[in-house]
Amino acid sequence: MMKITFLAINYAPSVGGAQQLVQRIAEGLVQRHGHQVTVVTTDALYAPAGKNPGKIPVGREVIAGVEVFRLPVSRRTHDLLRVLRRLGARFGRPIRPSVTAYGPWGVKLAFGARKAAKNSDVVVGVSAPFTTLPAADIFTRSRNTAAFVALPILHLGDWVPSGSLLKSLLRADRCIALTTAEETWLLANGLEPSKGTVIPPGCTAGDTTLARGAAQRKLGLIERPTVVFIGRLAAHKGIDTLLAACPSLLSAHPDLSIVLAGSRTGWSGLGAALDAMPSDSAERVVVLEDFAESDRDLILGAADIVVVPSREEAFGMVILEAWAAQRPVVASDIAAVRSVIRDGVDGLLVPVAQPEALAAAVTSLLASPETAQRLGLAGQQRIAAEFSWEAVVDRWNEELVSVAPTQGRTKPPEKDVT
Repeated sequence: MMKITFLAINYAPSVGGAQQLVQRIAEGLVQRHGHQVTVVTTDALYAPAGKNPGKIPVGREVIAGVEVFRLPVSRRTHDLLRVLRRLGARFGRPIRPSVTAYGPWGVKLAFGARKAAKNSDVVVGVSAPFTTLPAADIFTRSRNTAAFVALPILHLGDWVPSGSLLKSLLRADRCIALTTAEETWLLANGLEPSKGTVIPPGCTAGDTTLARGAAQRKLGLIERPTVVFIGRLAAHKGIDTLLAACPSLLSAHPDLSIVLAGSRTGWSGLGAALDAMPSDSAERVVVLEDFAESDRDLILGAADIVVVPSREEAFGMVILEAWAAQRPVVASDIAAVRSVIRDGVDGLLVPVAQPEALAAAVTSLLASPETAQRLGLAGQQRIAAEFSWEAVVDRWNEELVSVAPTQGRTKPPEKDVT
């Protein structure tokens, strides 16, 4: 048995791809392999650096066997940083993502993370560019008996890690990439090959018995052909590209609906993009903001096609979720997504930020239900073969056991990290 600590900016009930990934791994390590797992996280429901971070009560709780410590972030600090980022953008000097700009910052959070790391065999720092990743590096080096594992979840686009953040990634005892594209970037930037490995996220089998019309009725939607976007309502997700494609889509398919389902972020562009659309197109767009997680399968079931028009992604877990529901996917041709989707075999790839290309691909599938069904079925067959959570957790266990020191594994952990 090992004592494993994850340092993460958010945790359940916060939702998102990274949150789901950490939660499923943490719970699996407890339930399948009997490890003691602690998650040290913030009291923010959404991104601590965002406009509306929300708040979860500070304290300790146990979720599915995982000990979760929520510690406060300094909201005044993040308010100031947000103002500085906004001013920088206004004067043509945007602040790039960095540990300095995005935190999360908080004295109690730092001391809690340090104390938890002190009593661990393995510390996993989750996600660049946040402090949770270099903190895992610093706290394990100060102890010298705990292994440091990096889970960078890199959104490789205009921004890439550099400086002290990159040095932390390269110092990790193991750096776990989600895709071969991410691993290739890490190796090209100095990661030792023996320290790198690829473990993708997993997915559970979806409910494919519910017909599209039944799912739409349960959600209160009008029964009609439907294109679905599901993910964070953020700028990098390419929602503006989908909305710009709507006039062409509706011209070819006047009975079409477009559903945007996702959790809020600090992005204000959604309202502006909707306002800029022709009124007859805008009225066909349904926004399901902060939907209940229990409705996720229904939303996917309501889709004829799931679109992933992102400008950048670390993986794109919604691709797996769509496949699990046997729905075809049209996605941006970016490195991470290209590592997952086989174009023309289990999905269609289109150039980034090109509305007409997106509209043409979606239209082609709406006009050919047989092709859409073939792509969805091919994706579904890959879930059990390549992306089961059981296999993912077992891979994680192998990697953590291989890097963890043997001494101290049976020491009882100190419970109070506040």
